[in-house]
Amino acid sequence: MNDQEKYVLSEIIRITGDSKSRTFWIKAIKEIGCSRVEQDLGELKYQTHKEEKRNPGAYLTTLLKERMTSSATAKKPAEKLNTYFEKTQQDLFRHLKPVPIPHDAIGVSENMPAPYSGKNIPWPTFIGPEFFTLSTDKRKSDKIIAQFRSLDGNVTEVPLIRGKISPDSNEEFGIPNIQHWRVLCALQIAWAQKQSGLIKYENRNKICSVTVSAKELAKILGWKNWQHLSKKDLRWLRDKIAKLKAMPYHLLLEALGLKDLKGFGFYLIGDVCLLNKKAKRGEETIFNVSFSSTVSWQLLNRHAVIRAKEMIHIRSELACQIWMYLEPILRTRGEHFIGLKNLVNVLHLPKADWHKYKSDRNRKFERALKELNGQRIADGRKMIVSISKGLYDWQLESRLEGLAIKQLENY
Repeated sequence: MNDQEKYVLSEIIRITGDSKSRTFWIKAIKEIGCSRVEQDLGELKYQTHKEEKRNPGAYLTTLLKERMTSSATAKKPAEKLNTYFEKTQQDLFRHLKPVPIPHDAIGVSENMPAPYSGKNIPWPTFIGPEFFTLSTDKRKSDKIIAQFRSLDGNVTEVPLIRGKISPDSNEEFGIPNIQHWRVLCALQIAWAQKQSGLIKYENRNKICSVTVSAKELAKILGWKNWQHLSKKDLRWLRDKIAKLKAMPYHLLLEALGLKDLKGFGFYLIGDVCLLNKKAKRGEETIFNVSFSSTVSWQLLNRHAVIRAKEMIHIRSELACQIWMYLEPILRTRGEHFIGLKNLVNVLHLPKADWHKYKSDRNRKFERALKELNGQRIADGRKMIVSISKGLYDWQLESRLEGLAIKQLENY
């Protein structure tokens, strides 16, 4: 053993008081390396500080065995979870270009060579929490500032018009809300579960497409009555998918100085067909949905991050928005603090009386965080969220707890 390995071994024995497991400690250090063992040792120190561990050696053994098992069974290196961002801002906006589809062309159905697993949500990197509002927001369109981050450390603020395809458009089509977001997530999970189907055209461009029943979507959404949907349930799903297809966005890019590019209008859903048919009990609806060319390119080129599908089962819409906002920050920083008044502005929440007063903000966010606290992101780590009293306002405190123990190479 080299000096570093000897030091790590001595620290393990000092902290756990378990010299009898020396053989296992050495094996773990050799298999997964000093740095990973030190990470688990740090986790043990943290947990011991929080609460007295009766058997710290057993706790560390469990952590190391999980590491060793994951390392041994991995077929290829796991994708880093911090792939929310493109390498540069130029890459980010260049990759938003639409994919040209030949006029009147008939595509060929295929599957991705290496499809997503369907265990989680494959989420396009460029779609942030700003893209969705609460269902209480009755506005048909608005203009907000969206933040786009890239791996080179730059954060670009870009005006985003929600509900219009162009700034000068007279038509307003509505702003997608959290209910539309849930359905979009369910469609992406269904697409992944069905081998990530696509349509390939003669010019080699591809569009993601899925055929899924209303019952399948309802099951993914966590509806208890998914096997026996009412007419009201079917109508709700049909309307939400149809609205997703009709609701546009427009990014104002002129200030970025990109060559010959002033703005970019796009949708999340490209084409929708449905088939209503009689069933033994009532009706059944089959959807055929194609994602937009912008979303399809992101998914097919794996410019996507995996998100836990449990997100869409969170009842509180506000909790869902907070999750979408916090997760990418926590994955890169590990912790985050923000005043509640500032959080209202960052989330672009529709105006409400409770925004005005500290006590009301505290009460509203406390209620949302009860459902959010302790939820696990896709790699297995827990989000720990709470509210504390700051100097001028109540503030949200958040961090990730535990270790990233899941292999995510197939999403």
